Amino acid sequence: MNLAGFEKIAPYLGNPLILVGFVLMLAYGIHWQLMKSGLLRQVSQKDSSLIIRLFLRYGFWLALVLLLAGVGLQFSDRALVAWNSYMDKEKVIAVNAGKMAEKLYAQLDTKDQQLGVKDEQIKALTETIQALTKANAPAKNINLALRALEQGNTKQAKAIFAQVLQSKEAEGRKANKEAAAAARHLGTLAYMNSPQEALVHYRKAVQLDPDNMDSWNQLGHLFDRAGKLAQAEEIYRKVLALAEAHHDNEWRAKAIGNLGNVYLTRGELDRAKEMYEKSLAIHTDSENKKGLASCYGNLGLVYQAYGDLKRAEEMHRKALAFYIDLVNSTNKKSMRNHIANQYVNLGIVYRKRGKLDKAEEMYRKALAIDEAEDSNNKEGIASDYANLGIIYQIRGDLKQAEEMHRKALAIDSSLGHMEGMTSHYGNLGNVYKTRGKLDKAEEMYQKSLEISEALDMKEASANQYANLGVVYEKRGDLRQAEDQWKKSLILYQAMGHRNTEMIQQWLDTLAQERSAATQ
Repeated sequence: MNLAGFEKIAPYLGNPLILVGFVLMLAYGIHWQLMKSGLLRQVSQKDSSLIIRLFLRYGFWLALVLLLAGVGLQFSDRALVAWNSYMDKEKVIAVNAGKMAEKLYAQLDTKDQQLGVKDEQIKALTETIQALTKANAPAKNINLALRALEQGNTKQAKAIFAQVLQSKEAEGRKANKEAAAAARHLGTLAYMNSPQEALVHYRKAVQLDPDNMDSWNQLGHLFDRAGKLAQAEEIYRKVLALAEAHHDNEWRAKAIGNLGNVYLTRGELDRAKEMYEKSLAIHTDSENKKGLASCYGNLGLVYQAYGDLKRAEEMHRKALAFYIDLVNSTNKKSMRNHIANQYVNLGIVYRKRGKLDKAEEMYRKALAIDEAEDSNNKEGIASDYANLGIIYQIRGDLKQAEEMHRKALAIDSSLGHMEGMTSHYGNLGNVYKTRGKLDKAEEMYQKSLEISEALDMKEASANQYANLGVVYEKRGDLRQAEDQWKKSLILYQAMGHRNTEMIQQWLDTLAQERSAATQ
């Protein structure tokens, strides 16, 4: 055996059995060669010793058995290690990302009343969960994050994406899009209950990938939610410019529709109508039924604000027909929420017309959909109870009205749905104000205001300042009433809100009353 041959087998000699077998085989070989060379005289069987006979007869087989045993043990050890490693390696659990996203959205504190935005957020959460299952992280950590998400806890998932973001940023510009995606996923997880944190992540995302319309769009939603309508408009125009540069009609329609939402909130009804009609035309060309339904629903809101309730009803019924067709053709049960929403809008139209029985019928249709076992839309149920409470209040059935609003409050409190809670506290304040229980009304309005200010919900805060002003006016405390209405006015003016003129009229009337009182 030459040295090169020995080097090939040397690594295996660390196994004791292989080493013993090798030595025996070597000794046997040497002995055999000596016998063949004549240096050793071959002995007869009669004269040979028992030991020599046994060695010559069984030495080879003993060495061979030891060698094979050693090799087998060597490879069985390796196989065992490999098998144990395979078994110990945890696999990423299989999840239904869509269903998990819907559940997570329901668990987190969301303030989006527009179902279109809700759909976008569920879609974004679905993509984030899918990305999490493929993240470059230990399977054990990913599974912990997924199980935590099922309970509404985003901490572990955020930690994984933060690590991905850090590593991709370290790779430099070539990994910018991957880093931006990680930042976008962090923004998605923070969107519902940590808007300021989400703002930081989406700003990072657009910095890394300035052509990504989804990141810009989410930035616009965050500004819209915070009542910063000028910034929201600027961002949506950025999305529109990108969509036009990329010849992307779907994003064009979406950006134009979002601009319409900004104008509707401001009370710029003509501009809102113009945007919704432009979006409608794009969706008509592409035969996008969901987009058409959304545009008709939004136009219904514009006509409501105009006071043209006949046209408003027409638009909401068109939206309703499209959503019913979508549910029947696609079997997407999640679309039933949109049907319920249009029943609510029709209920508002009938309520404004004074057709309270018809309004109640619409609200109860919405409630039936939201309460259905395959829907169980608790947030929607709370909203339906609140609308029924308003009907009872108008009828003068304040006991029933309070019961409905307290049911709504209990549901949203259990969900941690703060935006719903601020609305229900405000509605309860209206009930107590109507009863003449001004102290109780003030307590409810203050609770509503406390939540809305904590969440930087400028429109809701302005509403409650206005309500508190009414309470103080009824008490005869005109100075306090003026103070509250001025706070309300400042917020409405900053938003460019349509209620600005109404609050200004209240202040003007109050000034006249105070002036007359001093004469």
